[in-house]
Amino acid sequence: MSEHSPLPPPATSSVTAGHGLALGLAAVVGAALAGALLSGFASRTGALAFADWLDLGRSADRSAFAVAMGGIGGAAGGALGLWLMLSRLARSGAMLRLAAAAVAAVAFFSVALGYVAFAVTTPPPPVQPFLIVQLRLDGLGWRDLALTGEAGRSHVPAEGLEWRVDAYDVTTADAVLPLVEPSGMRAIILARGGREIARFSLDLPGDPPATARYSHWLTPDRRQGTSPGIEMRFRIERRIVR
Repeated sequence: MSEHSPLPPPATSSVTAGHGLALGLAAVVGAALAGALLSGFASRTGALAFADWLDLGRSADRSAFAVAMGGIGGAAGGALGLWLMLSRLARSGAMLRLAAAAVAAVAFFSVALGYVAFAVTTPPPPVQPFLIVQLRLDGLGWRDLALTGEAGRSHVPAEGLEWRVDAYDVTTADAVLPLVEPSGMRAIILARGGREIARFSLDLPGDPPATARYSHWLTPDRRQGTSPGIEMRFRIERRIVR
């Protein structure tokens, strides 16, 4: 009798094994990505809600905190998803599952520690004083005027300057100037084409208290030319800057 050599394994068995390995790897990677995305989004959303609830920090501080917590939360969710999928698919690889579980635990602990650190170290949003100015000028042709505040050696441009003309040809305007200099606000200046035409001296401190009402109407202490009547009044408003 002739000896028969063993038959080679069918090719379909190796193809099936490779296909199963690819599916398993795809499942593991997909679980890690899904966990990272879901946990990262939840952690970022929770961080923003936490910062808003405590009302701490400015918007930049809250955004940075949310990004950091989202990144750490994403790492925790990715590691947790990897551990869950490995536990279902792999009978071996205990060290890999242990490493994934350890990363998830450390990341979740880091998220909790980040919340505590933000609550302890972040100050409340600052309170910024603002100078609210109203102008009243006789006649027309004032819309090209620029209004600035003189604060120490710097000039603060007006925000939201709007000119209006009523039925009696009186031009009025409202403007807001932040009080950002410790030296305070020394004067309000009206200029046209870079040339000063009127100056109201104020000499306000850098951090004045809020006022409930406007001051009385003031006339400029210095004025160029024979321009018609110019008056100004103001009040101090303190706003929380988030």
